Amino acid sequence: MRVTNKMIAQTVLNNLAANLNRLQKLQDQMSSLHVVSKTSDDPMIATRVVTLNSVLKQHDQYEQNISDAKNWIETTESTLGNVTDALQRAREQAVYGANGTLDQTSREAIAQEIDNIFDNIVQLANTNFAGRYIFGGTKTTTKPFESDGEYKGNEGKEGELKWEISQKVEMIVNIDGKKVFGDTSAAGDNGIFTVLNNLRAHLRSGDTQAVSNTDLGELDRVINGILNLRASLGAKANRLETATSQSGGERTNYEALLSKLNDVDLAKVVTDFSMQENVYQAALSTGARIILPSLVNFLT
Repeated sequence: MRVTNKMIAQTVLNNLAANLNRLQKLQDQMSSLHVVSKTSDDPMIATRVVTLNSVLKQHDQYEQNISDAKNWIETTESTLGNVTDALQRAREQAVYGANGTLDQTSREAIAQEIDNIFDNIVQLANTNFAGRYIFGGTKTTTKPFESDGEYKGNEGKEGELKWEISQKVEMIVNIDGKKVFGDTSAAGDNGIFTVLNNLRAHLRSGDTQAVSNTDLGELDRVINGILNLRASLGAKANRLETATSQSGGERTNYEALLSKLNDVDLAKVVTDFSMQENVYQAALSTGARIILPSLVNFLT
């Protein structure tokens, strides 16, 4: 087989191109610190890297949801704590107002204090977190309670706010506002606002028997109801802490796997790059010597 200058030159160029590609790949690894920067580098590794990155992004969202849920629950618990304090104050006033020897002027002053407590609890019932009302169900952009205690939010299953805190795991983070405070417009309502309405009405009418025999017991009932709701919030907060710990552990494992799979050994890559650079320079030098002058070079 006759070897021509053109064949020699093409072989040299092909080898130089291969050396240059290897040099470029090492350069990419040094600059990105990753084994693969595009799918063609290693399709199998690239596919696994894409999958792991997708899983880590999901964990980012789960952790954001958990953080938001914690803040929502903390806001709710704090609000219910303030409601409890207000109801305790109302109970103290009711005990004082149930005194049969008290004059009606004093009972009217107590009723006015109950008015203030009522307004304060309405304000608490309209608490919002990050611009979203926490007791309105899914109607988070409008006030759930009117000034008279009428409920405008939605309730039950329709009003549940569910946030995904892990794969296929959801948590209901809100509490039904009607369940907490009641709805003065609903027939047979016996919520907080109705209890306070009855108390101030009995104080203004001088019905001390109703205050002592009915209103005090009703106040105890709604206070216990709030305490039970706060206990359920505590259980949810504990569950979120567990979810945070679990998500953190999983994230650490996935990040370690991704690092093992795609992070380069920088010292090794730098050494390989230096070696490949020398190979490339040697190939250039050798190629220049191999490509001998042809007859054309001697034609003058």
